[in-house]
Amino acid sequence: MHDLDGLQVAYLGVALAHYLDLETGDILDVPLDADPPGDPARFRRIPTRTAESEAEDRRIFAEELAPPEYRDALARSVDNANAFRQLLTQDRRVERAFFNFKNDRASKAIEEWLASEGLS
Repeated sequence: MHDLDGLQVAYLGVALAHYLDLETGDILDVPLDADPPGDPARFRRIPTRTAESEAEDRRIFAEELAPPEYRDALARSVDNANAFRQLLTQDRRVERAFFNFKNDRASKAIEEWLASEGLS
């Protein structure tokens, strides 16, 4: 069994490189400019979201899931992450819904990665 919460945090984090230790299940955080840890057969680099996947999350949420009264404003700000976040802060319910949506998408991406690596 894998630490899906830890893997999700690693996927969403972009400040460090994250590696899954296949022997222990631990997640190692390594500076981006550092060498990977140890044996490549033991450590797998956990993928991270990209700017494109982040924008895609904003687009899908704005088009399909945002409450109607926020939909147009969010859709107009999809390409500007700061403006999008600012709009979200105007309603805690909408903000919470977006972060739940984003976490669900991250979980799905991690599950797909685990399956593609033969680790599920």
